[in-house]
Amino acid sequence: MKTVKSLLLGAAAGFVALTGAQAADLPGKAAPAEYVRICDTYGAGFFFIPGTDTCLRIGGYVRMDAYLTQTFAPGNNAYTTRTRLLLNFDARSNTEFGLLRAYGEFFVQRGPANNVLPFAVATGAGVTGQASAAYMSRAFIQFAGFTFGNSASFFNFYQGDVQFVASSGAAMDPSRNSTNLIAYTASFGSGFSATVSVEDPQFRRIGALTTTSVIAGVQTFTAPVAANGVIYNGNGIPDVVGNLRVDQGWGSAQVMAAFHEVRSTIGGVGRSSTGWAVGGGVRLNLDMLARGDVLWLQAVYTDGALAYAFTNDNSDGLVQTRQAVGTGLLTSTYADGVSNAAGTGIVKSKAWSIHGGFRHFWTPALRSAIWGKYVSVDAPGGAVAIVNNLNDFRFWQVGVNTIWSPVRNLDLGVEVVYQNLSSRNNLNGGVANGTTIGTQNAWSGMFRVQRNF
Repeated sequence: MKTVKSLLLGAAAGFVALTGAQAADLPGKAAPAEYVRICDTYGAGFFFIPGTDTCLRIGGYVRMDAYLTQTFAPGNNAYTTRTRLLLNFDARSNTEFGLLRAYGEFFVQRGPANNVLPFAVATGAGVTGQASAAYMSRAFIQFAGFTFGNSASFFNFYQGDVQFVASSGAAMDPSRNSTNLIAYTASFGSGFSATVSVEDPQFRRIGALTTTSVIAGVQTFTAPVAANGVIYNGNGIPDVVGNLRVDQGWGSAQVMAAFHEVRSTIGGVGRSSTGWAVGGGVRLNLDMLARGDVLWLQAVYTDGALAYAFTNDNSDGLVQTRQAVGTGLLTSTYADGVSNAAGTGIVKSKAWSIHGGFRHFWTPALRSAIWGKYVSVDAPGGAVAIVNNLNDFRFWQVGVNTIWSPVRNLDLGVEVVYQNLSSRNNLNGGVANGTTIGTQNAWSGMFRVQRNF
């Protein structure tokens, strides 16, 4: 009996040993799959990049625009369409120094290839066809209060937030009105902050344009003429921008200032002058009227830095006034400054502007907005009389829109814009849209379908 028991125990031990050996030869158990986890630290839409502590959000929109445009060039009325895809990426993580963030935004679009040139109508010439374009509109890093990269200028406050962009045919969004910069923002608590920003001046220069003409259907270019404004040479000093800002439940407010060097070659000698801009703005949340209602107001004064008065919201006036000629030539009608009569220095242009906008929600799915701007420019004459002169001009613009969102993240909207340009000077006696160069009017209308995600 003992012998039988010994044999049975030995067989069992051998079987266990054999089974263990076979199990050791089998492949190891697969690691559990790592699923994407939601990151709710920074708001909706963020998720953890697998294997990291970085939260990522991917967003953007698909948009189709159809618009009628009447420009300030003679007789230019155009129907145009454009389709755009915009994508943005927002990566964030917490560090011992605070938030580390990288943001990028770019878009591709398909639209007209300059289907009507502003100077072509004088000769009956034009360019037709479709073209694709791709742009990077944002790319910056934020860390420990610093911002590095391409971002909206810290001078900016109101940027056309309640209006359609490119309403009269310009191809750019306010989102593209950005600059390369290095900035530091100090937060003081309770929504108060201050920023100092060193920004690339190339994005804010307004100098004499290359003269462009079309003769017998051939486009030709002539070098900028000093009499039409400063001819900028290489960067000397960056723009320096500062602001004081508060963001609280009632809304936001900001005061801002900027330094801008007007650096030009005059008579073969480099000259420079100090340009500057100051401004202020307020944003009021009017939820007592309807949830989401808001009012924007902003005022700016500039001396030798006209872009700060115009491009906070990428004003079409910046484009239209430089094209407002009746002779078939595209010449600079104003600039940051011009050579003085002796040719020994720069006389700067001055400007002031007021912008405003109001948005109201009739229902959670239906909203309307009214907005406008007024810009006054006092541009001095130079050493030589400026042909097609528009210095000392006034430009104002008003628009209304209505947007319906039948479902979440889908916008169907229409916008109508009126703009007026008037000048004290009418040296060339040109005619545009049936009126003299000194007084012009233009209407624009747009229909938009946009799917946000």
